[in-house]
Amino acid sequence: MTTATKVALAFVIGAMALGLVSLTAVPAKAASVPYDLYGSLTSGWGLTSTSETNPGPMLSANAGDTVTITLHSTDGLAHKLLIDYNGNGVADPGEPLSAQFTTTTTLTFVANQAGTFQYLCTIHGSAMVGTFTVQGTGTPAPSDNSGTLLIVGIILGVVVVAGVSVLVLRSRN
Repeated sequence: MTTATKVALAFVIGAMALGLVSLTAVPAKAASVPYDLYGSLTSGWGLTSTSETNPGPMLSANAGDTVTITLHSTDGLAHKLLIDYNGNGVADPGEPLSAQFTTTTTLTFVANQAGTFQYLCTIHGSAMVGTFTVQGTGTPAPSDNSGTLLIVGIILGVVVVAGVSVLVLRSRN
């Protein structure tokens, strides 16, 4: 085997290896998950001001998502929303907790703990509860790099065709 053939073969093998690397799994893209949550001591929580119940609606996100809950007090009373990861009914370090509100406030956090948790008003306890579920790793969300993979695929195709052409031409000499 000539030196030129060996070089061409090395290019083909390198291109194939690069192709395998470019096809490795792409991590899931975290999403932004918005909710509007309306609360009242006498009615509980709801996704609208007229749908408040106790327990409130089930909220969900995927692990890694940024969750933004816009909280509305429909009774004018003070409320404070807690996502209670350990189920003890009090705010602990690392648990999402809103500021106290009598009108509207926003709570934003990254859903970084998979599982099913209770959310509650820390002021009114069991009168205002619901369920928040964070799905763990699962089906990856669509990624934004499909164009990059297409370009890499085209380049790899060109490199492979060029490498095979060189091999064919060298074998004729």
